[in-house]
Amino acid sequence: MKVSILLEALINVAEKGANIARIIRSESSLLELLVEEKKGEQKNDRFLKDFKTLADVLVQEVVRYDLKNKFPGIKESIYGEESNKFTNTLGDSVVVEIQDTPEETRNLLRKVLDDNEKAAHILSKVIHQDVAVSNTSKVPDIDLAIENIGVWIDPIDSTAQYIQGDVGNEVDGLVNEGLQCVAVLIGVYHKSTGLPLIGVTNQPFYKLQDSRWSSNITWGVCIGDTKINSLEESSTSENESEKTVLISSSESDEVKDKLGKCVTLRDISGAGYKLLGVCQGRAEAYLLTKSSNYKWDCCGPHAILLSLDGGIIKYSDFYNHVKSGQNDFRGIEQVKYHVPDDASSSGAQKWCNQGGIIAYRTSQILKRIAEAVGEM
Repeated sequence: MKVSILLEALINVAEKGANIARIIRSESSLLELLVEEKKGEQKNDRFLKDFKTLADVLVQEVVRYDLKNKFPGIKESIYGEESNKFTNTLGDSVVVEIQDTPEETRNLLRKVLDDNEKAAHILSKVIHQDVAVSNTSKVPDIDLAIENIGVWIDPIDSTAQYIQGDVGNEVDGLVNEGLQCVAVLIGVYHKSTGLPLIGVTNQPFYKLQDSRWSSNITWGVCIGDTKINSLEESSTSENESEKTVLISSSESDEVKDKLGKCVTLRDISGAGYKLLGVCQGRAEAYLLTKSSNYKWDCCGPHAILLSLDGGIIKYSDFYNHVKSGQNDFRGIEQVKYHVPDDASSSGAQKWCNQGGIIAYRTSQILKRIAEAVGEM
């Protein structure tokens, strides 16, 4: 399998997912119908309420369906955030799987949508519509054995922002919250090493013009000596002295106080959006000290960062490294994606990045962060 062909398929299906997200979001009454609260093992403990929507499930299943059709044998190696079991407002449980024809998919969606024929028709049409937006001409013609790869999907990252539907105000290239924080994330990793190889991110609500949203697509490839991405040189930070680190609102006051003495902190929504901000050079790093980030959040952006000579390491490993007096961070392993950090866990928690993460664009920022960690 040629990497260029796989990347093209990933980019196109991510845009198809973005189309689905936009169509559902454009109909507020439909969105309200589709929201289902996550419960039990699927719930993220960081939030009092964590939601999944049919958009999440549909995007995930579209990625799985399109990739398995194009690359037979890959289906069992595609993993996602969401269960594809959806319960409609009548309490009926339906397993959402994309069917082979628009008619069959429409009939299945009608069950989820309480016989809403119009909505089922619109969604089945976009699901089966061909999408071609990719430009991977600069990707070297290298081979990748399909049996050696796995795929992680985060179908609609920052679901809370997606549901709320607000439009954020941009400051220094980033919004703090809003639809712009929403992202479709797809990452390909090596089954043996666990390292990410290819990453594709799609921001479905990147630019609003004439009441219509358009996407921003970012991709990266890091396979052996091949490191290439879609980012332009102009996307890097212009002011290297201004070291911005992105954090979550859930960080402790101690972390914020200590870190704020060494770097400029910014609290914005969405794990994928924060990671993308680092990829695009809007920030030098994203730091999370808590175990509330997952493999599907990081795999795609991680591949992009590796293509830039950046990376993602565990915060706990970094902390122990600093506390032991070591100042060479090259020995800290990158986050891996082929096995769970804690095999004894179940549900979503099984695939949590235990011990938090630090995503960085250059290793120089790690020295600044180490100053703060040394005082904690």
